[in-house]
Amino acid sequence: MVDYHIHTNHSIDADGCLRDYCEKALAIGLKEICFTNHCELDEERNDNLIRFNGEIKSIDNESLLNLQSEIFDLKEHYRKKGLDIKFGIEVGFFDGVDKRLKEVTNGVSLDYLLAGIHCLDHICIDSSKECNHYFEKHSAEELLNRYFTTMEILVRSRLFDAVAHFDVYKKYGLNFYGEKVRDFDREYVYHIFKLMAEYGTGLEINTAGLRRYNAFYPSIEFIQLAREAGIEIITVGSDSHKVEDLGKGITDAFEYARSSGFSAVYRFNKRHRFPLDI
Repeated sequence: MVDYHIHTNHSIDADGCLRDYCEKALAIGLKEICFTNHCELDEERNDNLIRFNGEIKSIDNESLLNLQSEIFDLKEHYRKKGLDIKFGIEVGFFDGVDKRLKEVTNGVSLDYLLAGIHCLDHICIDSSKECNHYFEKHSAEELLNRYFTTMEILVRSRLFDAVAHFDVYKKYGLNFYGEKVRDFDREYVYHIFKLMAEYGTGLEINTAGLRRYNAFYPSIEFIQLAREAGIEIITVGSDSHKVEDLGKGITDAFEYARSSGFSAVYRFNKRHRFPLDI
């Protein structure tokens, strides 16, 4: 089993150090984990931050190299114990992130580059403290149109190995809009999935939704549509922000992928992907 979406206390919204997660991974029988701490780069926001030893700093090239060093220092130790450690980041995508991303990752040896849409119009719809600032100004239809337009830009950038929590707008949108937020444009989303299949961009099965409203990201209507569109590359991750959530739902995620018609989930090394048969 693998878990490819993990936030340590380097992310300002997460707890638990690298070693804590590694020890937990061994305890629950994971064979491979990928650390994917937040890399928020929108200069119109104040969350372009990373934490080292309790000190919060700006995310820049030096800080990612420092994070890389900490992770690489653990790799050989835990490899001998049967745990493979990979180094990734989760980029908060917005149109125009490419320039900053190139700057901060220069010389950084990433195994996996994950992207998620957390913000629209510089407002975090993935935050209970901020989401209503966006929702109150936009209808469910406007939210969905903007979200998926941004998703197409993300996919067309061809910068990323996989897309995180594809329908994360439901995290708080369901409570605000009700069932209207489920009324997505099926034809347009199918078009996005076709692009992902063409470009080899992976779709993450994220188990955090199980802990919030008993459904994966992406939910069943999306995963079935993705399969119809020809997507083959699936990754799995707990999106854990605390040690006790590491690996939660991963076995179920493998079964969800299998029952949806996928034969493998994918792992990564130096941005190259490798299938892991289900």
